[in-house]
Order: sequence, then C-alpha cells, then structure tokens
Amino acid sequence: MKSKMEIMVTERFKRIKSHCNKCLQETNHFVIAMREHSDSESIDPHGPYSIDWSTTFTMLECCGCENVTLKRRFYFSEWDDDEIKYFPPQVSRQLPRWHDELPKEWVELIKEVYTALHADSRRLVLMGARALVDLYMNHQLGDTGGFQQKIKQLASEDLISKPNKECLEAALDAGHAATHRGYNPRVYEVNQVIDIVENLLQNYVLKSAAENLKEKTPARSEKSPG
Repeated sequence: MKSKMEIMVTERFKRIKSHCNKCLQETNHFVIAMREHSDSESIDPHGPYSIDWSTTFTMLECCGCENVTLKRRFYFSEWDDDEIKYFPPQVSRQLPRWHDELPKEWVELIKEVYTALHADSRRLVLMGARALVDLYMNHQLGDTGGFQQKIKQLASEDLISKPNKECLEAALDAGHAATHRGYNPRVYEVNQVIDIVENLLQNYVLKSAAENLKEKTPARSEKSPG
C-alpha cells in the first residue's frame, strides 16, 4: 500500500490538459493534489438499484506559467453529464493593457464588466458595456439627450467615424435588449460587443497618447531633413 507521501508525489507529476487563465489557452498542467468524496443511497431496499454521487477536487498547476487553479467535478448517476467548475472561473480574455489609463470611474466599471464576463453573466456584461458607452458619451458631450442623439452628435463632431457609429449602435442595441427585452446573448456575441466598446475606449486612450507624443517630441529644425 502506498504511503500518503508517495501518493502525493505520484499525483504531483501526473499531467493533464486544461485551460490556463494566464496563457489563455489549453496547456499541460501538473496535478498537485486530488481528493474525492463520494456517497450513495439505495432506492429499493429489496433490489440492487441505487443512486451515486461524488465530488472530486483537483488542484492544477500550469507547466508553463505555474498558475494554479482548482477544478471541481460533481458526478451524479442520474445526470447525463458531470458538472465541472473552476476556481477562479476560466477566463476567455483579459483586461486590455491600457485600461488603467482610462478615467478612474471607467476603470472601476470595466473591471466589474470583466468580473461578470469571467462568471459567464452575459446579460450583466452587456448592461455594463452599455454603461461604459454612456460614460464615454457624457464625458465627450455632456449629459444631454438620449443614446441615439448622442451617437449622432459624436458622428457629426467627427469623434467617431461612420463605420464606428454603426458598430456602436449595434453594441448599444444589444445592451438595451439585455436590459429591457430579456435578451441572453451567445458567448461570441458578447465578445463582439466587448470588442466594439473597447475599440471606442482605446481611441480615447490613443488620443491622449498622441497629444502627449506631440508635446514631448522635439520640433524639427529648418535644416533637418526629417
């Protein structure tokens, strides 16, 4: 019979494929430890039929970046599939690197949007994305008028292009539908909305970056060829 230490060593070097939140893809993982709790209940005291269930906890470490996650698998004999959850939840995308260059209120909200995204709370993601767009428009134009009026004004003042206007209208309509019409989007549709909103916010960051570069770049002398 193996000792507890020998079992731990065997499990530590076992490898399985799993999603890594840092690598953002499926990678090889070490199984650091595994624990299982199971039970059963007889349905017919005079027959062999019973229901069984078990919960298995597996602690995993990415072989590349060494990120650690906990996987919980719940088995129930009456279900077709096992229930699998990860702690922290699996992440499909990370906050953009430039997010901390946004105004403080926007940073706090975009973090909440990503928290909802990682929890697969898709309606909340769209509602949060809609609120981010509202913050952006109020910052640029002031808190006057409705969404459609503000979008038209953004376009008329060349703050967004015509293609961006159409994308923004689509993203806002998805947010309205999630808020007022019970719309529950699919995962790829949620990511499309986030792409559109992040593009809008990144343009805000890039405008500040361009102004900073213009201010810091030395002026060209008359004799200089470039």
